[in-house]
Amino acid sequence: MFYQDLKFPKVKGRPFFYTNFVQTVDGKVQVKKMGYWPIGSRLDYEVLLELRACADCLIHGKNLYKEFGSVTKKSLKRQAFKDLRKKLGKNPDLPYLTSTHDLKKLSKELYEKGYKNVLVEGGPTLLGSFLKEDLIDEIFLTISPKIYGTKEKTTRNLVEGQIFPPDQIKHLKLISVRKIKDELFLRYSVKY
Repeated sequence: MFYQDLKFPKVKGRPFFYTNFVQTVDGKVQVKKMGYWPIGSRLDYEVLLELRACADCLIHGKNLYKEFGSVTKKSLKRQAFKDLRKKLGKNPDLPYLTSTHDLKKLSKELYEKGYKNVLVEGGPTLLGSFLKEDLIDEIFLTISPKIYGTKEKTTRNLVEGQIFPPDQIKHLKLISVRKIKDELFLRYSVKY
């Protein structure tokens, strides 16, 4: 496994929320045209599956669900994925949800269901909403050695739909960095 013995701290009164993204060197997580996917390597995809396997619940936003929901559902049903979850002491079936607008209420409901570690994969608008509510505890970020460039309304960045006021800018603490070939695998905690 890429992250050996991955453990997350407990958070009082709510689940621990973490997210995983891949972006180009110029900060793009999506291009709204054919031919730009996948952004990361096969290893990045394996890391994504590993981080999913560690979760008690997976959350996508409605746009990401529309675009990749069927692909995600298939990947969650693969026997190798279920076996990895069993090996990690998890239920082989990972609950998969689309987000709601009331994230504080969702956090409470997930906590009441006993979910300790929740993976928020986004997209960028959902990540912005979770960050606005101070509900993201860690960010796993792969930097892909590509530059896509920008053209109005064709690309998306890591966080969309939010610009944090100067006193609410999110500051991160680097937990780990690994370089594999030309990709960087970063792990940050979010400081509140």
